[in-house]
Amino acid sequence: GGKLSEAQIKYCANDVIYLHRINDELTKILTRENRIGLYNDCIKFLKTRVELDLAQFKDDIWSH
Repeated sequence: GGKLSEAQIKYCANDVIYLHRINDELTKILTRENRIGLYNDCIKFLKTRVELDLAQFKDDIWSH
């Protein structure tokens, strides 16, 4: 919380520009390598992983 300085606002604005470019390039690579489906499946799982973390689930769910 609190007010951002002009430098912080400029940094945030530039960060967004670069993140979009990075995302576009990574999407091209994932598509070219035929891994975009795997990426999308991983993204879908993130919500569940966060819920496990917030529930303080300590065990590695993949350790079996």
